[in-house]
Order: sequence, then structure tokens, then C-alpha cells
Amino acid sequence: MVDVASTSKGPTDMDIDLDPVRLKIKKLEKFSKEAAHSFFKEFSLINHQISSYNDFVNHGLQDLFDSLGEVNVEPGYDPSKKGDSAWKHATISFGKVWPKRPTCWITKGDELEMVKMTPRHARLQSMTYCAALHAEVRIQVYTHEQSDKAKTGSSSSGKETYMGRKVLHDETKEIMIGKLPVMVRSDLCWLDTRDKGDCFFDSGGYFLIKGMEKTFIAQEQRCLTRVWLTNTPSWNTQYITEFKKARIYCKLAEAGKGEGFNGGRYITVSFLYATIPVWIMFFALGMTSDKEVLNVIGIEDLDASLVNIILATVKEAGEQCEDFRQADKAREYVDGLVKSSKFPPTESFDQYVDKYLFKGIKGIREKALFLGYMVKCLLLGFAGKRKCDNKDDFRNKRLDRAGELIARELRAHIWHAQRRMMKSMQRDLYGDRELQLDDLSHYWDSSIVTNGLIRAFSTGAWCHPYKRTERCSGIVANVRRTNPLQMMADLRKTRQQVAYAGKAGDARYPNPSYWGKLCFLSTPDGENCGLVKNLAVTAIVSSKITSPMEEHLVSIGMVKLDSISFTDVNKHDKVFLNGDWIGVCSDPAEFISKFKSMRRSKIINPQVEIKRDRHEREVRIFSDAGRILRPLLIVENLDKIRAPKAGGSFSFQSLMDQEIIELIGVEEEEDIKSAWGIKYLFPNEDGKYSYSHVEFDQSFLLGLSCGIIPFANHNFSRRVLYQAEKHSQQAIGYSTTNPNIRVDTLSHQMYYPQRPLFKTFLADCLGRHDNSSGRKDDLICPEFFNGQNAIVAVNVHQGYNQEDSIVMNKASLERGMFRTEHHRTYKAELDDKELSKRLRTKDNVSFGKTESKRGRVDSLDDDGLPFVGASLQSGDIVIGKVSESGEDHSVKLRHTEKGMVQKVVMSSNDDGKNFAFITLRQVRSPCLGDKFSSMHGQKGVVGFLESQENFPFTNQGIVPDIVINPHAFPTRQTPGQLLEAALGKGIALGGQMRYATPFTTASAEVITEQLHNAGFSRWGSERVLNGRTGEMMESLIFIGPTFYQRLIHMAEDKVKFRNTGPVHPLTRQPVADRKRFGGVKFGEMERDCLLAHGAAANLHERLFMLSDFSQMHICQTCKRAANVLIRPLSGGKKVRGPYCGFCESAENIVRTNVPYGAKLLYQELFSMGICLKFETEVC
Repeated sequence: MVDVASTSKGPTDMDIDLDPVRLKIKKLEKFSKEAAHSFFKEFSLINHQISSYNDFVNHGLQDLFDSLGEVNVEPGYDPSKKGDSAWKHATISFGKVWPKRPTCWITKGDELEMVKMTPRHARLQSMTYCAALHAEVRIQVYTHEQSDKAKTGSSSSGKETYMGRKVLHDETKEIMIGKLPVMVRSDLCWLDTRDKGDCFFDSGGYFLIKGMEKTFIAQEQRCLTRVWLTNTPSWNTQYITEFKKARIYCKLAEAGKGEGFNGGRYITVSFLYATIPVWIMFFALGMTSDKEVLNVIGIEDLDASLVNIILATVKEAGEQCEDFRQADKAREYVDGLVKSSKFPPTESFDQYVDKYLFKGIKGIREKALFLGYMVKCLLLGFAGKRKCDNKDDFRNKRLDRAGELIARELRAHIWHAQRRMMKSMQRDLYGDRELQLDDLSHYWDSSIVTNGLIRAFSTGAWCHPYKRTERCSGIVANVRRTNPLQMMADLRKTRQQVAYAGKAGDARYPNPSYWGKLCFLSTPDGENCGLVKNLAVTAIVSSKITSPMEEHLVSIGMVKLDSISFTDVNKHDKVFLNGDWIGVCSDPAEFISKFKSMRRSKIINPQVEIKRDRHEREVRIFSDAGRILRPLLIVENLDKIRAPKAGGSFSFQSLMDQEIIELIGVEEEEDIKSAWGIKYLFPNEDGKYSYSHVEFDQSFLLGLSCGIIPFANHNFSRRVLYQAEKHSQQAIGYSTTNPNIRVDTLSHQMYYPQRPLFKTFLADCLGRHDNSSGRKDDLICPEFFNGQNAIVAVNVHQGYNQEDSIVMNKASLERGMFRTEHHRTYKAELDDKELSKRLRTKDNVSFGKTESKRGRVDSLDDDGLPFVGASLQSGDIVIGKVSESGEDHSVKLRHTEKGMVQKVVMSSNDDGKNFAFITLRQVRSPCLGDKFSSMHGQKGVVGFLESQENFPFTNQGIVPDIVINPHAFPTRQTPGQLLEAALGKGIALGGQMRYATPFTTASAEVITEQLHNAGFSRWGSERVLNGRTGEMMESLIFIGPTFYQRLIHMAEDKVKFRNTGPVHPLTRQPVADRKRFGGVKFGEMERDCLLAHGAAANLHERLFMLSDFSQMHICQTCKRAANVLIRPLSGGKKVRGPYCGFCESAENIVRTNVPYGAKLLYQELFSMGICLKFETEVC
């Protein structure tokens, strides 16, 4: 149990009186922290990734193959191949499906041995971490038998000729469907059974595809479990499903001029691509009179204009089908329209109505009631009595996570492999051939599934959720590992797909439904602003709940639709389960109260959500996947907390069992009253609670990157966004703890990363007991803070820290402050595909050392690889590769790269490719131009490295490490940094108040009082002495410890300079890329500057002499360009020189200096038939 004094976020214990309310608040705040800590122990920050994949592996895979059904394989009907026997048919059906854990083959001597494949093998060998997917396949081969009626000639139609099946073969075999990529730390991963993985900071949740780490970004999709009411492009209600055939639309259509009522509006229903008057559809579903239809719709609360629309609908139905009220006439009319549509179904009327009309609702009567509900929603929406559904509200959205996304892609590749299997089997169904049932791999190509999934992960092009022919991007992303916080933030992102940036509409703006579910600050800038979001820290995503609930609902007061008459159905509140109308209840308040009691006692799954809509008289229950939930404390049960056993701590499941915590969804949150914190629960003197729920802490409304920023609520929101989305994810600090078994292309590591002096509520709750050091109550997560505590002074320093510049103490840097290691890995592979077309096919390439004209090979061994500890400079060969013909294919360091060889790795993958990885290490101490940032978005580059003796110092001898300009605070509005420095100074002096949690932190008076008690100025300013003169400075200087971050943007990686170098082969101007040793662009604005200064000679040198200087010969007679060629003279001699082809003369030709670009323009125009003339003057 954590001591109350150390977790106090308010005044110290000396300032707290013995007021029982204050003591109770302290006790509940302490419990709130322990409950939040238990939540993060139960649900990791990436629980939504791993749980979704596990659900897919355990249940989704089997459901996917079960949904494929039985596939019929027809013969080719080629008479020349039929033979003497009858046509043979086959059926394919899948049974049990199971994946195996990842394995790979290794060579031991002359034998192959299968071993466990772990993520480290996939990384080092550039392989895909995948598991073999096996399934049972049942294949029946049969022929059709003629019925007895056909033999006697009594059959009335040809359809009854073939009635029976004669089964020739019926076998069930096991085949390998393909290989499924495995998520690290999932149930299929070998690391799931271990206590510790390869890296201490690695929680899994990603895939390894060809050695690259990939992760899913949760996709925001339209909710398919509700009726949608929209007014664009016209008024309509929609019943949306994943399959286009099962979508139902009720629309307000326009009749012809002068017909109907209310301007000619009537209601139609779109079903199976046919547009049907809704009144005829009602009679087709079993209604016997208009009165029954009106009772089904419920016209009690409809005004005259809406009744006129119903009358117009009845009139339109009578015009299209006069006798639709007679028995079966409406059915025949609807069946005729459906069968004449674009894609007519093959089933009968009853079959396709049961299959495609409101698939989740069983029974014709119940379907008619639901159609009446859709019609009433449409009428109320048109009258303004019901709001249109907001597509940006998260109640109308669901998140597609790893399980749903990989199932979508896998289904497409299984269909592809299945079609190929049908074509292959069709060839063997002829009479003279037999199916090879002993080896089904002859028909099923597992590489279609394996390669298809790997290709989708590698390219990022994923199956569209609705359009099979289209693919969408932005679903798969590379996992970035600059620091653990960046990796965790990438795994918690969500994305909303839009057609293009201009049609985003209100999607970019924060919606009130984001409260507590999505961070309203963490979003990237640019084109993805507002579309890519981050989950709040306590947000979890619901899984699909398959346990039946209707019996429980009936037991608490619900009446099923088949037990209530049409006249009474609209007198009660409707009960919906996942968008389907399943019953009614007469007392919704009592029904919801009993439902929540059953949910809290776990009779009903805790992730089920319930919402009472008083205005629409509806009770909506959701148990589908993709809903965002968050935990809240139940206020009425806070007095029933039972302390854990001695030495133990609270577990989240025990708190759920005690009914202290429950999970609340987006819609249900509208029906509760939630307090912002414990202290808001006691405003009433009578001691009664005025709230139903309470937050753990207000900082849990933010995302992970925002929740750990100290005093974030005091800063300008844009600065918080900069820190959360940019600086915190670019900071160098903790890297991976398994660098020896990783081959990252680029990585950074700080020598002495530190924890900040302050603490936040979120960091404490995420902390681990086994990771504490120093004080026993410190449970902070160190890997989420990447930087060091520096003594920062707010002062001007000789003009070197203007704007965003900062001045740093050179002595501090020499002592190791902000010193980092830079690791870059070079990769080379041996494969015939990388050879150029000029090489012979038998000219093999191998690693080796040979004298190279491209660079130095002094550090290479005979195997072509450098030895560990070798110092490589710019231009050296880092990996030697030679061919049998002696041609050099070595990998050379670029002109800006150098370092010491850290490690050398050789490996090979399952495709037979050999790899070599060389990692270079470079120690970097901060230099001019390197970028730094505080945790408040105050970024700046180093403008000057000053000696320590020239810095101002305090009477205690404290010399600042960093000096920043005071003008940075009023313009950027970040007083939070000043509060952090003042709080950090108090903590360093032994203060007990250590918390800087957003929204719930102590006031500035508490911080200043803590400084004053330590003997310092209340506002953190101090008298300092001038380091240059030794005199006391007149003004007070604000100085204190601040947590600073070194970012990956360094001058050494960005410096660009050259004298001469490569030029473009066409224009002969310097190339632009830094990696290609290109030049710095001198554009139009730079030219204008030199023109304004009158520096004509400098301008001439920049744009002409040092760019594309060239010479050109001009004929002064015809004023056209002359060519330099070799022409014969009399006497058999030849002479080379300028010659004008127009004048056929070599006289009066002058040589001029022109840019090569102008010469090239002349030649291109000349090739088009345009000849230029040049005026020349002698200078």
C-alpha cells in the first residue's frame, strides 16, 4: 500500500486539519490511485491489439471458414471428355480450422530439424513470423440419379428429372491453408508462455513481416448495428450490413406532378435492388388490412402532414398494383420486381426474405414490425421530431482492430484460392480422370494465402470494407522505435478514412463523444489532422460477445415481439439488441436497473452497454465489437470497499466483483452523472452523493503522450500537441534492451537517461513495482520520459539565444550531459535478382575482399566484412561483394557517414538469401545546431556553447546548464515550464509536494510556499553574479531544474556543403540530394536578395560560373549556332573546328559563354523545327 503522504497532490499533511471530509477525500484518492494501478495491470496499454487478435484466432478463424458454406464444383460439360459415365459433380466444405505455433527448419549436419521460431529469429533472418494454418476439408464426388418419375415419363417439368445423388467418394482430409502472420505476445506467440520477452520495454502487439515490424492502426467504421436516419441526398432510413444484398433503404420519393398529397411525397423501400412501394411490402409480409399496417407504424403521434404522406403512399401502391390487398397478390408483385432486378436471387420468396430482409430478426411478423419502425423513424425525421444521425459521433462508429482487419484480408485470399481449387478440380471430374484425393495440395495453392497476406502487410494496400475491387491505405504502419513512448503511441492510434482531404467536413473537429475515449489533443498536423487520433489512457475496445442474452432480458421484464399484439406494440418502450428490435418493456427504469445489477454481478458480460432514450422511448443494448469503453468508479458503492489481505493489493477483477468499478460506453455515459474527481463528491452538507460515477483522475481524459506532460492544462494547446505528437516521440533516451539481437536501420541511445523530478498520476499508475529504484513509493515508468534534468536559467546571454536558440554549458556537455550514441545498420544480400543485365547468368556474387576503385578496403577481413571495433570513415567500403568475373559490387559509406563497427551479423532466410548486417556506432555530444525541447513544446537549437566560467552563478555556486530567452514564454504561452522549474527546485530541496498532474495539480500558491519554506524566493528568482566581471547582476534571474529532451534532429545529419561534385547528366547542373553529394539550391528568392544588395558579380558566380558553365559558337553572319566538327580540306587533310552549316563557312564565328541550360533549350527547340538567332557584341 502506498503511503498517503507521498501520493498527496495537494498541501502537505502538516496543512491538513482533522476535518473528516478531508480525511475521507485523502483516503478515496489513495484508493483511486490503487484502483487505476490495478486497471493497468489487468489491461495493458495495447490490450485492444492483442485481445482482438486472440479473439480472431480462437473464434474468428472458425467463424470465417464456417461462413464460406458448401461450394459446388460443376463439371466442364465438354462432350468430348465425358466418357461413358454420367457427369460427375463435387462439393467442398471446410470443417475444423486450427493454427499451429510458428516453427522453422534448421540444418543439423545433413538433416533438417524443426525448431521453435521466435521473434528474434524473424528479425535477424529477415523472415515473416507466421504460423501454419490447417483445416479439415470434406470433398464429396457424386453423380445425379434420375428419379422414378423421369423414368416413367410422369415428370411434369425437367426440374424434377434429377432428384437423388449417388455419392462416389466422400473423404475428409487435412490441408494447409497457408501461413498466418502471428502477433507478438499473442496466444500463438512463443513469448506468451514466458514471463519476460527479448526487450523489457516491448509489450508486443505488432507483426514481423520480412524482418520489419508492422502494426495495425484501428480503423473507424460506420456502425452497422443501428438504423441510420439521413437527409442527404434525400430523406431516408438505412439498415446497413456488410453485404450489399442485405441492405434496406426506406426513402421519401417524389411522385408525378399533380398527384398524391403533400407535394407528391410517398415512401418506398429498396430491397434486393428493387424499389417497392412500402405499403405493398407490408402486405407481402403478411399484413391483412390497412389498419394493421397503421398499428405497426404507430400513427398516434403523427401530425396531418405525415398522415398525408401515408395516404399518398397507399395511393401510389394502388396505382402500381391495384389488387395488392388480395391474398398473395402483393407477394407475387414483390417477387416479380425482385426477380426482374439487376441481380435476381435464385431462392424462393420466403427463402430470400428470411435470408436478406433484416437478417438479424427472425420471423415474418417481426420483420414487418421492424419495417414499420423504419417508416416511423423516417416520418418523424422529416417532421423534425427526430434528429438525423451524426456520422462523426462515436456512438455511431465502431473500431476495426487487428482481428477484423486480418479477417477481411484473409477472406479475400481464401476466395481466390477456392476459385482456383474449383477450376483445378473441374479438370479431373471428367469420366476418364479421377480426383487426386490423397494429396489435396495438388488443388489448393497455399502460397496464394501466404503471399497475399505478406504482400498486403508489406505494401499497406488492404481490402476495402465494402468494395471488393478497391484497396485502401493507411491501415498498416511501420512500428517506430526512437523511444518506447513513440512505439506505444503508434500502437494506440485510430484512423478515419475519407475519400480525400476536401470532403472531411466536421470529421476533423473534436466531438463531445470523445470525452474519456479519445484524446482531444493528440493528433498530427497536416493532412491527417483530426483524422488520426489516439485512444485515451483508460480506453479499452469491446470484443464480440456471443453468449445469448434474450433469456436474461425476458427475466427482468422484457416481452418478446411474438407475444404482443399490433395494437399494443407501440404503447411500450422498444428494446433493441445490436440494432435489432427484439421486444418491449413497460417499465424501462426498472428494466435498466435490474440489467445493471445483473451486469455488475457478471450474469451479463461487463462489456455490454445499455442506453435509455427517453425521447424516442427506446432501450438500446449493444454487445458488438469495436465499442470504446472506459472504467469509472460507482459512487454509491464507495463505502463498501473491502481492504485486500495483508501485504496484498487490489486487483481489478476483485473491484469489479465488489461492484466498485464498471465499464461505461459512449451512449451509456449520457445517462450517468460523472464527477471529475473525488473532491467533487462532497459539495452537499447532508452527505448525500449527487453523482452516480466518478473519474479515477481528470488526466485520464488525455492520451498517453499528453497525460505525462507536467502542468499541461496551463499551456497553450498547440504547444501540448507539439510535445505529444512530435517532441516526445523524437526524444532520445531509452532504446531497446536487446540491441544485440536487433538490426534496426537507425537507432539512438542516451548514455545517462534520467527520470524527471516531478511525478504525475498517470505515470504512477503505469509504474511497476519491479522497476522502482530510490524511494519505495516511486512507481514511475522511466521509459516514457526520455531526457535529463538540466538547470535552466531564463536570461539573455550576449545575444546568442535569440528566438529559439539556447546557450549550453560546455563543461556540462564534457561531463556527459545529453551524450548519445548513434547506430546505423547497413545491409547487403546475395541474390541473382540484384545483378545487372550486363552480367552473365553464371556470374555469381559473394562476400569477399578485393582492391576497389570505389573506396578503401583496409578495414575488411578476407570474408569482405569489417572486424568489430574497426574505424570506418567517409568513402570506406563497409561490405565487400565481388563477382566471379572480378566486378566490384561493394557497399560504400556515403560522404556524410562514419563510425566504429559495433556488430557484424550474417544470416539467411527461408528463401535461400544470405544477408550481412554491419552496425556502425557513433558517439555524439551536443554541438551547434542540435535541437532540444522541454516537455512544454519549447523547442530550440543550440546557438552557442559557452564555457562554464562565463555563466552567471548563484551564491551557492549553481551554474546553469541551459540558458533560454525570456521572450519564449509570453509568445508561446507556456507558463507550465515555469511551474515545473519552481516545483523541481522545491523537490530538489526536499519538498513533499511532487505532483504535476494535469487538471488536478496543486495551485501555484502551494508551489511557491514550498519554495519559501526552503529559504528561497517564492517565485523562483535568485540573485546571480556575472561570470565575466564577478559583479552582482541588477535583475533577478529565474533558475531551476527542468526536464529537457534531446531530439533526433542533429546538425551532423543535416549539414550540407560541397565545392564541386556530381552534376545531372542532362542539364549538367548540380544534383539536389544531400545523399548524392548534391548542392544547396539557390532559388528565385535568394536571387532577389542578391539583386537587392547589388551583388551582381556574386550572382553571376552562383548561377553561372559554379553551376552549368558552358561555351557556344555563334555565326555572326546568319546569327545561328555553329557546330564543332571535323571537315575535310583540299589535299586530303582534315581539320576540326567550328563550322556554320547554314552559311557553309568557318569564318565570322565567335565563341560565347552561356549556361548549358540555355544551350540545351536551343537544341531541343531546334529538334522541334524552331531555330533561334543570337545577337552578339564584342565586349
